[in-house]
Formats: sequence, C-alpha cells, structure tokens
Amino acid sequence: MSGNTNYTLSIERITSIISNSQSRGLIKMTTKIKVVIGTDQTNKKRSDSVDLFSQQIWCWGRDILRTEGNWLIHQGFDGIYPPIEKAGCKNIYSLSLSNSKNLILRGFGVIFSDQEFGTIFVPRTDFRPKYTKSGELETPPWEVGDLSDLKFPVGSEIEYSSSMLIELVDWIIKYENEIQNQLGIKYRANTLSEWDNGKRRVIPPEEIIPMWVKIKNGLQEAHSCTNNNQ
Repeated sequence: MSGNTNYTLSIERITSIISNSQSRGLIKMTTKIKVVIGTDQTNKKRSDSVDLFSQQIWCWGRDILRTEGNWLIHQGFDGIYPPIEKAGCKNIYSLSLSNSKNLILRGFGVIFSDQEFGTIFVPRTDFRPKYTKSGELETPPWEVGDLSDLKFPVGSEIEYSSSMLIELVDWIIKYENEIQNQLGIKYRANTLSEWDNGKRRVIPPEEIIPMWVKIKNGLQEAHSCTNNNQ
C-alpha cells in the first residue's frame, strides 16, 4: 500500500469496532485506542523547517546589507569575492567555527564542514542535508552545481549528517540570540518587512528563536532514536 493513502473512519465505525472487540473479550474497557497518522505531521514539521530556513537566509542577506555595516563581517565571517568566470555570483561568506569546523552561507543553502565527520549541504528549499565524507570541498560553492557530489546520507552517514545539522541549528540559535541582544528585536522585524510580499510565510521575530529551538529538539530526539536502534 502507498504510504500516502488516507484512511477515514467515522466515529460510529470506531465505536462499533471497539464494542465488538470488548464483547469478544479482545480488549478491556480501560483500553485506549490512539490513531496516529504521521505523514501529515511529518510534512508539517518539514514545511515549518523550510519556511523558517528560507526566511533565515533572507535575514542573513539583509544583515550583510545593514546600513551601519555588514553584520556577518562583524561576526567574524570572511567575504570571498567571486572570480571573473563567476562574476554573476554573490560573495561567499565563510566562518571558521574551530580548527576543524567551518560554515559557509549561500543564498541557496548552507554548507557545514567537519574534518572528522564530513560535510553537509542543507538546501534552502528542502532542509534535508546532503552529505559527503570529505571535510573539505574541492571547489568553492559558487553555484548549486558545485555541490553535485553531495548525496542524501545512508547507513552510518545518517548519524554524521544528523550531528552536523544539529550543530548548525545550534549555531543559528546563538546567532539570532546575538542579533536580538546586540541589535534588538526591532532590527530583525525591520529586516523582515521586505520579506513579507503577501505570498511568503512570515515567522515573526519573537518566534524565530523558539521555532529553531523546537526544530533542534526534534532533531536531537530523532538522532537519539537512530542511535538507540543501531
């Protein structure tokens, strides 16, 4: 059967099933039946993640263009200008998180590298990480095509990519906390004014951090379940 098939049972039908089962001694009166349809809930979580992530990338773009100065540079990012053959591309913004970890922000997604675990690319329109075991990219990610070697993780790669995605989200939470502490929530609200074009979903500035925390908690829970099942 298809995993997307929807099954609808009327209250009367459910009651009939329970009554028949009780009369036959198959279930006790105290038994609670809980029907969980996970597909819609999973899709909702993924939609929330994609919407928030896409908005976050917009915010980084506005932080770059901040009137008082490029906030990413202020936060320690290196701005890398494109070569002549990539003249139509935007600057790459790269941040060294440690001796072994690096972060790259692009308009089409984010790249997180760890010398021990490899590299993930999180597309703006998906939020499902693609993975390579290499901790360094062979070429700078000027375009999405430069990341074609990264694939959806399998086997033990899932654990590595999951760990890096959690670290990425944790960094985003810290970044947004710093924005609100240093520049104020009104600044973030102003950066979202042009994002609101009447078509896009807008996550209010006061909900950005709580939503990222919720996403992080969900990722950690899934990561823990994966480890327990191995």
